[in-house]
Amino acid sequence: MVTQASYSPTPDRPTSLELLVIQAELGQDEIVRTGVASLHPADTAELLNVVEEPEVKHKVFALLELSHAAAALSLVSPHTKNTLVERLSDDILGDLVEYLDSDDAADLFASLSARRAKAVLDEVPQDLSDEVSQLLQYPPDTAGGIMQVEYMAVPQGTRIDQAIEMIRSRIDDVPDINIVFVVNKTRHLVGILPLRKFILAQPTDVVESVMDQQVISVRADLDQEQVALMFKKYDLLSLPVVDIEGRLLGRITVDDVVDVLEEEATEDIYKLAGLDEEEEVLDSAWQSMRLRLPWLALNLVTTTLSALVIAFFEGTIQQVAIAAAFMTIVAAQGGNAGVQTLTVIVRGIALGEVPLTHTKRVLVKELTIALGNGLALGCAAGLVAYLWKGNPTLGIVLALALMVNLVVAAFVGSIVPLTLRRVGIDPAVASNVFVTACTDICGFLSFLGILTLFLRFV
Repeated sequence: MVTQASYSPTPDRPTSLELLVIQAELGQDEIVRTGVASLHPADTAELLNVVEEPEVKHKVFALLELSHAAAALSLVSPHTKNTLVERLSDDILGDLVEYLDSDDAADLFASLSARRAKAVLDEVPQDLSDEVSQLLQYPPDTAGGIMQVEYMAVPQGTRIDQAIEMIRSRIDDVPDINIVFVVNKTRHLVGILPLRKFILAQPTDVVESVMDQQVISVRADLDQEQVALMFKKYDLLSLPVVDIEGRLLGRITVDDVVDVLEEEATEDIYKLAGLDEEEEVLDSAWQSMRLRLPWLALNLVTTTLSALVIAFFEGTIQQVAIAAAFMTIVAAQGGNAGVQTLTVIVRGIALGEVPLTHTKRVLVKELTIALGNGLALGCAAGLVAYLWKGNPTLGIVLALALMVNLVVAAFVGSIVPLTLRRVGIDPAVASNVFVTACTDICGFLSFLGILTLFLRFV
């Protein structure tokens, strides 16, 4: 966590950063040293991200004071972090770790190889090594994986004036205090004391008399996405993390939740696009190709199925050549409608707005929307087709096919993510591929199938 107390952003900060980038790349070290000293660590991280040459990144990083460098290291992109860490010695990295919050230190160690992590742990004090080792036991996407062990707790029976002295003695260890936790002799969490109540209490009051006994806490194994939802639901700044027996382990702060929200949103967007969330924009071409190829291969299979449907109606297309143009309209409209439905459903699931008990209600709503949109678009497209080609049959077929495919799109776009969620699979993983495949196949099948029936029987 980075404090902003000693930094004052200015309106021309972007211009200053651009100038520092140029000066860094020109090798003007002393000017850069003076410039970065006045930057907030977040701006320094941005500077390091923008600099392209690894040698220049490392040179700028070497100009920073240890505390500033550590804060910036916790804020840079994964690509920049890996570039810097690779060039740092174990003892320098150990010095930097001492300035990091425990959760940021654990994230850094998790990105290292086992051999490197052990070597760096040997360079840090034993208490910090124990803290980091404890955090590394939890999966990175759980409450335990994103919590920090720096928190302020006071025992039951403590007077307010005594608690104030305890806080003063640890202010350097826990710089951002907004809630004081109250624990019993076995460190079970029994209450919380918001800073406002703490300040307004009388010095001789006992903490139990002013604390909130209705404590909102999470277990260390809770998924980080659920943690973020709890912050949103209860409007929290800090959330205690406990073990299975209710003993206090650490806390999660709102800045960590912002990172989680960004990570989860990125993950869902990548999955909807058929990309791996591990891919970064500055990855090598080979790495990106390796991650993207499996999804493209799967898409090739689904588009081949669409091609087989078209080939099945080859005779109809030869008889009515314009059908080749109109059938793409049906497929494209179905695909767009399916993605709209899918996006709304996946977002609702991610935010906890679509419980399993509401499945029928959601499905009925989406089908109703599809019928209305299908009727409106079908009539409009059918009229255009008739006016364009002067063929009423073509207009009717296009209108009916659009209505059918939009209903199918709504059904598939709703039922696929809901079904995946019910069986315990992330709805964002494969929904888009299945929905697009279904709407393409159904779009071609509905238009060409209805047209074939009209040509044969009407």
